Formats: sequence, structure tokens, C-alpha cells
Amino acid sequence: MNNIFIHSLYILSGFCLFSSIHHGLIALRYPVERSNLMFSILGLALMFYVIAKAGAYQAGSVQELVLMRRWEGSFVTVFLGFLPWFLAEYTDVRIRWLLIATSILFAVIFTANLLLPYTIAYMDIPEVNLYTLPWGEQVTDLRILKQNIWYGATWLGLFTVFGYGFYLCVVLYRRSIRRKAFTLGLALGIFFAVVLINLLINLGLIDFVHMAEFGFLALIIVMSIGITRSLQTSEWRMRVLLDNVPAVIYAKDTHGRYQLINRRYEELFHISNEAAFGKTDYDLFPVAQAEAFRANDKQVLDSSMAMQFDEVTDINGVPHEYVTIKFPVVDPDGAPMGVCGISTDVTEQHKANKELNMLRRQVWHADRVLRTGIMTASLAHELSQPLAAILCNAQAGLRFLNRDTPDLEEIREILNDIARDDKRAAAIIKGLRAMLQQQETQREHMDLGDCISELLEMTHTEFIEHQIECESDIDPDCVILADRVQIQQVILNILINAMEAMKDQANIRHSINVSVTHLNDNEARVSVCDSGAGIPEDKLDRIFDGYYTTKDKGLGIGLAMCRAIMESHSGRIWMESNDGPGVTVTLALPLVVAGTRDNRMGKQDGSSIHA
Repeated sequence: MNNIFIHSLYILSGFCLFSSIHHGLIALRYPVERSNLMFSILGLALMFYVIAKAGAYQAGSVQELVLMRRWEGSFVTVFLGFLPWFLAEYTDVRIRWLLIATSILFAVIFTANLLLPYTIAYMDIPEVNLYTLPWGEQVTDLRILKQNIWYGATWLGLFTVFGYGFYLCVVLYRRSIRRKAFTLGLALGIFFAVVLINLLINLGLIDFVHMAEFGFLALIIVMSIGITRSLQTSEWRMRVLLDNVPAVIYAKDTHGRYQLINRRYEELFHISNEAAFGKTDYDLFPVAQAEAFRANDKQVLDSSMAMQFDEVTDINGVPHEYVTIKFPVVDPDGAPMGVCGISTDVTEQHKANKELNMLRRQVWHADRVLRTGIMTASLAHELSQPLAAILCNAQAGLRFLNRDTPDLEEIREILNDIARDDKRAAAIIKGLRAMLQQQETQREHMDLGDCISELLEMTHTEFIEHQIECESDIDPDCVILADRVQIQQVILNILINAMEAMKDQANIRHSINVSVTHLNDNEARVSVCDSGAGIPEDKLDRIFDGYYTTKDKGLGIGLAMCRAIMESHSGRIWMESNDGPGVTVTLALPLVVAGTRDNRMGKQDGSSIHA
């Protein structure tokens, strides 16, 4: 019973130290939550203040009393100077000029407390008097019955801090943050009440020792509960966010043991977060899947980088495809703590993409059939030329053989011509069959100029029939990686559009110019320039949109299909009006390697007929 008051002060300092360590550790775990770090500093300053106050109550000499009061005043001014900044961080309401002013005031008081001979508590040398508590314990009397200017300045700063704190409570309440406002108001209210008791004691209206230290304890306890609750609220909000994300989210430690799963994970794999905690993939999935997941986790941990994986998981016996982003989790020192993953189910998306690609191929095939049908007469004529040449050469060869002395060299040339014309006819038929086939063709390295020259040969008769002059300017060595049939389909679509645009144009020269160029060994460009009716400027931006057409009987899918094919080849297509009549359609495709030609068809030679 003799030292109960002093012991209670040391116990109070222990509470302050515990609170400081507790919130300091939280600050290390959550560096973004700066209010925990600031509260940890407040708790540390308060601990030293209470220890110094306990030492002052036990002072046996003037020198010891002045020393302990000096330490007491220093730490209480640090606490009071730092308290407004903590309140601003805790409430996110800042009056910067007020914060700066109070900091300057307490900095001046702190300096005066260190420089004055008897601290700010005493005007002159104090006396060491004992005060007897009701239970018989004797302590040094620390009441300040003779006030000075520094005493008044300290109380001015203290009431300013209280005023700012209660103002913050009103602001929080008006913002409907009422729980935090209530917590802060309760802590400040208890603290303010006990501080008022100290004031009354110093004025001699109450005969007792100072009680503000226990008001500090109330402030520490209530605010600690409030900050912890705020942190729990933040964690709850994060949990709600994770649970409402449609993707599968989980966290594992470095040994692959689950630390967290969200609601989507629970629903798909029928396991709760509590049940999954501490388990590994080997406990939840077949061995093959678990080994694949673990290998991906190790890859992320070894590289210390976020990585994307395609993973497959069986759900109720049905395989599901996931695109998974995995990233390492590290502690403040950079050491790996585990792996987090976000997996998005793309099974339906992949299925829809396959169906869309199939539908697109069907539309492209229908367009090829339509365009080829338009060119039926031209194709028939192109086939009739080599076939007629083969027939004439064969008949000539028979006549040469009927001679008494056949000219074998001449017959050899005739047979070479027959073989060449046969190859030409075969190439035309092959191209026609490729255009009409519905299955997907393979991309290959090909010379863009050869591809277009082949198409121009197929459409040669069509140009003659429509009285169109077709000129071409083709650079060599424009090698691209592309689907030959689809590129020809795009060019054919553009050529037919150009022919139709010039059909009703009288009194003008009908011409089409096709050029193939390459730019800086990076890009090949094909330009088709016609002298047709042209496209109004206000419609050029929409000309490649689906189901948009400027023709009376058009469907609006041809140019949209052309754009889709070009985009699938990482290329571009656009249309510009000419200075004169007509438009120019330009295609841009990435080159493979300038000067290289792999797996391409050579140019076709013309037919020769031996009479």
C-alpha cells in the first residue's frame, strides 16, 4: 500500500510501451497506414513522460526534482506538439497553418524548458515538500501554485490542441464517419476532463496530486482501440473487395501453403477459407495439376517478377482454362514471403472466339465464292488460253513427227511449251481451288509482288472486257508472312470495287494502278488507285465499318472483311480521295526480312504457240 501510486505510474508506462510496440509493428506491416507509426511515437514519448513524472514524485533533493521535471516537461511538449499531426493523419482533416503554429509554440516551450535554470515549472528554486495521499503514501508535491508565462503558454497550446481535436470530431460526424468521431471524442473528452482536474489542483481548488497521467492512459487505450478497429475495417473492406471480384484470388507462402482464398475460389472448389488455410495444391488437386501449379509458383519466386500463365483446372469433371497472373509477395527487406495469384476463367471466351473465327471463315469463304463468280468469264478465258496453246502445240508436234526426218530440237521446244502451258493452267486452277476452299490455309513466307502479279493475271481478261487500263509498279523482295489466299481475297475485293466504281463513269479514262513498295525494310505497302466515282469525304471514316455501304445493293461486309483480314495479319488498311477522280486504297503489312524469299511461287511465263 505504501508505494501503490508510484507503482501505478510504472504500470502506466508499461501500457504506453506496449501500445508503442504494438502499433509500431503494425506500421511495419502496413507502411501505408502512417497513423499507426505516429501513434507509436506518441506512446513512446508518453512512456518517457510518465517515467520522468514517477521519478519527480520520488525526488529527494532540489537537483533531482529539477532534473526529473526537466525531462517531464521535455517529453510532454514533444507529445503535445506531435498530437495534432497524429489527429490530422487519423482523421484526414488538416489545417496546416494551425498545425505549424502549434508545432512552433511547443518547440519554443521545449527549448525554454531545457534552457531555464529551474525548467518552465518553477520561477525560482523550488522546495522539496512531501504530500501524503489518503492511504498514507508520501510523494513529492509537484503542484504548481505559482504560475509563470511558460505555464500560461503551455495551457494555451493545450487548449488549442483540444479545440482542434473537437473540431475534427464535428467534421467526422458531419461526414457520417460517426464511429471514428465517437472514438476520438471519447478519448479527448476523458483526457480533457482529467487535465481540467490538474488545472483545479494547481489553482488550489482541489487538494490532491496531479491526475493527468491517467488521462493519458485513457487516451492511449481508447485511441488504440479506435485505430485497431480502423485497421480491422480496412481489412474487412479488402475482404469484401476480394470476395466480389469474379476472378479466383489466392495467396500462398513460400512452401505453397494457402494463406488466403476469396469467395470465388470457395464456390468453385467447394472449400472454405478456413479449411484451405495451410493446405497445398497437392491436398486440393490431382497430382499433375498440383505439380503444374507448383512449378509456376517456383518460377515466379525464382524470378521475383509477375508472370502470366495459361492453366487448366478440372471443375466437376469439366476442364476449365484460366489466364493466371502470379506475382511475388516480399517483406520490407525484399525477402520473398509467398505468391499471390489472380486467375480468370477464359473457357467461354475461348469457345466464343473459336465460334467467331469459324463464322468469320464462313463469311470470308462466301465472299470469295461471290467474287470468284463475278470473274467466271475472266477465269474461263484465262484457262482457255493455255489449253488452246497446249492443243495447238500438240497438233504441231504430231505434224512434225509425220515428216520423214523429224526435227527433234523443234519437237523438244514444242514439248517444253506444252509443259509450261500446262503448269500455267494448273496454277490458275490451283489458285481458283484455293479461293473456293473453306478450310483454313497456312501462313507462309511469300513475295507480295508475286502474289499480286498472279492475281492480276487472273483478272487480265476482266480488265479488257470493262475497257480498263491496268498498270502495275511492283518492287521486288517484299517478303511477308501471310495467308496467300486471304491477301489475294483482299486485293480482289478492292479491284472489283474499283471496276464497279468506274462502270457508270463516262467520258473519263478508266484506269487502275497497282503499286507494291517497301518502306525502310519494315513495312510493305500495296496501293490500288482508280479513276472511279470516288467516296464523299464525310463517309471515308466509316467505309470499313461492318454493314455500312455506299452501294445501292451492297451488304457492307466486303471492306469490313478486308479490314479484319489485315488486322489479323498485324497490318492496316485505309482509303483516301485522289486529287482527281477516284480513290486510293492502301494496305500496309510488316516485312519479314528484306531481300529474303522463302516458299513463294515464281512468276508465270507467257504461253507460246508453235504453228
